[in-house]
Amino acid sequence: MRPITDIFLPACARLNPHPTYIPFRTQLSPQNAPDIFAQFDIILDCTDNPATRYLISDTAVVLGKPVVSASALRTEGQLMILNYPSRSPGDKSGGPCYRCVFPTPPPADSVTSCADGGILGPVVGVMGVMQALETIRVMITSMSEDGKPSTGAIVPSLHLFSAYSTPPFRTIRLRPRRQNCAACGTEPSISIESLKSGSMDYVQFCGSLNPVSSLMPNERLTARDYKIWLDSHSNNDKGILLDVRERIQYDICALPGSICVPISEVLRSSRSSEATNGELPAWVPSSIINTDTATPIHVVCRQGNDSQAAVKILKQLGLGQGGKRFIGDIQGGLDSWRRDVDPQFPDY
Repeated sequence: MRPITDIFLPACARLNPHPTYIPFRTQLSPQNAPDIFAQFDIILDCTDNPATRYLISDTAVVLGKPVVSASALRTEGQLMILNYPSRSPGDKSGGPCYRCVFPTPPPADSVTSCADGGILGPVVGVMGVMQALETIRVMITSMSEDGKPSTGAIVPSLHLFSAYSTPPFRTIRLRPRRQNCAACGTEPSISIESLKSGSMDYVQFCGSLNPVSSLMPNERLTARDYKIWLDSHSNNDKGILLDVRERIQYDICALPGSICVPISEVLRSSRSSEATNGELPAWVPSSIINTDTATPIHVVCRQGNDSQAAVKILKQLGLGQGGKRFIGDIQGGLDSWRRDVDPQFPDY
């Protein structure tokens, strides 16, 4: 699969051929973020998960870089300029960082990504244009020598956009830096050294709703192998296919005969009393309960991560009959199905 940077850059160049575009074909991490950010004057945060947002903000603070942060989900968006003006940690005249605004990350099960929740295209356009405008403001806004904002200077604010509200825009003034902030407070615990050493675990800090559970090779089928398996069995003998994507994604496209069991329901019940009272959770389809215990169960998701977690939970519930019934996932998920089996399958 091509890196998203290789898809993104040509599209940007078609829109505007004048800038120099530099691809970084790697995932952002605490170890590489300082070296990457050091090459730039302003950081634009376009990500959609809390762990990366905290990492971007922390790195920008220790390097003295402002951050223009924009996000969008469904029909709403928000925009902030963080760490502007950029000041040393403990300096009250500096702008608040992401940790100042959100000292505590949201519960993992309340976070919805763009891929899971969907997004209205024009909302992305609105937030992108506003983010570009705010970035230009940061570039041209000057500060007087005594550190006081000049006329028209930027006041730390949170801009909220809601496509279906009247009026659609609201602005909330942000509080100053928190003096006990771990990044920009008077006694910061986050530094370049702590980032590069890996002592700050952002995934653990934010929690993880969908951890990737590594299955054994004999618990997984490639998309090609699953297609061969389907072709070699009659319609009444194809087993059960569970699709653990959220309903909004399932309604876009799905493999014929699959059953939608959202991973959010699976994981939520696995942490609740349902998992310990001896009864099967409500999300378990009746087709699993009422069919022959030898009927295989295949699980699929978009990329092959959530499906692994679901397989683990299905087996923990005893649905594998002690190994007598096959329960496994389709490796690489529907992305692999589209790539290796059916190129016409929708890519959303």
